[in-house]
Amino acid sequence: MAKVLNSKKLSDTISITECTDGFWLYDETRGMNLSMRAKSSEAALFEALEYYQRRFQEVQNNYNSLKAKVDHFVGQVADPDCGDYYCNRCGSSSEIEYCGN
Repeated sequence: MAKVLNSKKLSDTISITECTDGFWLYDETRGMNLSMRAKSSEAALFEALEYYQRRFQEVQNNYNSLKAKVDHFVGQVADPDCGDYYCNRCGSSSEIEYCGN
């Protein structure tokens, strides 16, 4: 088992620990190590950055997929005679409650 040599809190939720087997970067928000056994503290930070880049891309892809499904659904159920407005940026709608008045 590795021994802790040094530990430093980088922010309220992120800490880096130097152990005999390398550097470990822990994120309390995610409840997980973002880097394990990195050769240096800089390498640990890059591993964490790469993790968040991959995770952001995954979330963005999921959002785009869901948004496309919602847009398709709204296009099928929206009344073309109404003054409905669907915002592509945020997904909000207006004037739907007044349709038919």
